[in-house]
Amino acid sequence: MNRLFLIFILLSLGISCSSQKPAPNKIKKAVAQFTADSCFKAAGISLIISDTKNNKVLSEFNSDMVLSPASCQKLITTASALEILGPDYKFKTVILIDGKIENGLLNGNLIVKAYGDPSLNSKYFPEQKNICKQILAKLKTHNIKSIQGKIITNTDYFTASIPATWIWEDIGNYYGTVPHALTYNDNMYSLFFESGKAGTLTKIKNSKPLRTGLTFENKVLSSNVNRDLAYIFGGNTSTKRRIEGSIPQNKKNFSVKGALQSPEISFLSDLQEELEKNNISVLNAILKTEKTHEIFSILSPPLKDIIFQTNQKSINLFADHILFEIGQKQNGIASWKSGTKAIKEYWNQKNTSAKYISLYDGSGLSHFNSVSAGFFNQLLEYMYNSSNKNTFIQSLPVAGKSGTLKSFGKNTVIEYNWKAKTGSMTGVRSYCGYLKSSSGKTYTISLIINNYNCSSSNLKNKVLNLLINIYNS
Repeated sequence: MNRLFLIFILLSLGISCSSQKPAPNKIKKAVAQFTADSCFKAAGISLIISDTKNNKVLSEFNSDMVLSPASCQKLITTASALEILGPDYKFKTVILIDGKIENGLLNGNLIVKAYGDPSLNSKYFPEQKNICKQILAKLKTHNIKSIQGKIITNTDYFTASIPATWIWEDIGNYYGTVPHALTYNDNMYSLFFESGKAGTLTKIKNSKPLRTGLTFENKVLSSNVNRDLAYIFGGNTSTKRRIEGSIPQNKKNFSVKGALQSPEISFLSDLQEELEKNNISVLNAILKTEKTHEIFSILSPPLKDIIFQTNQKSINLFADHILFEIGQKQNGIASWKSGTKAIKEYWNQKNTSAKYISLYDGSGLSHFNSVSAGFFNQLLEYMYNSSNKNTFIQSLPVAGKSGTLKSFGKNTVIEYNWKAKTGSMTGVRSYCGYLKSSSGKTYTISLIINNYNCSSSNLKNKVLNLLINIYNS
């Protein structure tokens, strides 16, 4: 049979005559090169990439392995909150009185009943700053010029506690703040230090706010290392704090931030001062408690705005407050256990692999949290098709533009095309989000690495190169 005629017959039947092998999957090749790096010889890696159009998995590596996700856990908390509470949900703080107002005198107590609003006097919400001035203005509209009793805070909504799985080094520092029914000023204080020659003991000049309810033992040294290496140690069982480590030498007013144990102390101090400045006296008489009634309430910004700040700035306190509120909504109890239980139950109902993950907080600060890239992939796919898709994706940092990715990928092809949450703590790096490729396709990428053996900057470059290769595939 004539060779050309044979080729014609084969082609007409749809059979290729080419001896060339199919081109290798570029994404799989990029993943293979990445995971084979010597930096990860002793590391745990969980990685998966899929196409949002059809949820087809394009490449994976140990995608079912559960690892510590660090702050990528905030994706689980914020996605759950959007689905369970809704983007327009608002926290509240209620102001009540237990007496009558007669001729400008409140014959009773002023009661601030707190319901876990994380935004009161927060630096992340300008409209919530000067909350004491807002309360003052409201009192004036009710013609209150003097308070016979006391200003009382009611924090029965939930009990503040530190998770047993948080490490000693984190507790007491600004990123280790915990939810309080009355959270105020991001539950933080600042200590201002004066340092001298390297190796000498520093001095604490003052604090802001002045009333923290804490006492400090200062062991911080001056150093020629030009960064904050001071750590505050102490928990809920004592009001004493010990500060160790170092700060840069020859500084006059160096700030170190810590976690308030009782934020209501600072709140009451600021509110009392504001009222006194405006000639509203608080007589602090001990009065018989009468039936209370609400005179006004203060609402938080919408949940979607709190979630935006949570994911952009990776704010542990906000994520954990949201966790508590999910627990309250689903189980009637605002607590660590109730919140994590509610989240797992919700995602189990969505037929995800949530039963294989372990959650101990909402922020990712606990080293006991364990989540797989596969679960993050399922969550990202679900949210991509959710009615809350736009709110969720808009809350994510953008490469080269915003949040924790502001400097990552700048002036590369992934700039503006990689929208993701990041996570980092000692030995842990995680990246979970959406990448728009050169072909216009959108991929979900979930990557968790534990116990890598290279510098953080070196690791970032390796991850960046992986994303660039995926973008160009």
